[in-house]
Amino acid sequence: MPENPKIYPNKEKLRRVAKVMRTISHPMRLLIVELLLERKRLPVKEIYETLGISQSNASQHLKLMEQADILLSQREGAMVYYQVVNQGMAQLLSAACQCTQRN
Repeated sequence: MPENPKIYPNKEKLRRVAKVMRTISHPMRLLIVELLLERKRLPVKEIYETLGISQSNASQHLKLMEQADILLSQREGAMVYYQVVNQGMAQLLSAACQCTQRN
């Protein structure tokens, strides 16, 4: 992307958008986000059991989404809970689904 700030005044914003889009571009991450949007807040164990994936696989996906400020984790004793903190995720997923519908 050219570096001229007059032409691209929202360059940093676009970089953040690209980071979120890259992060959720994996089908399993989309499933995790949809699950968390539906159920609001879940422990890691319930996420990986519901989706039929390993704990380590779920943890990798969850960590990436937390680093991209899509999810928030909260430890309560031995349990770690996740929830969607990026309030635009529901709208983003809805828009993406509309873009992929055939006329």
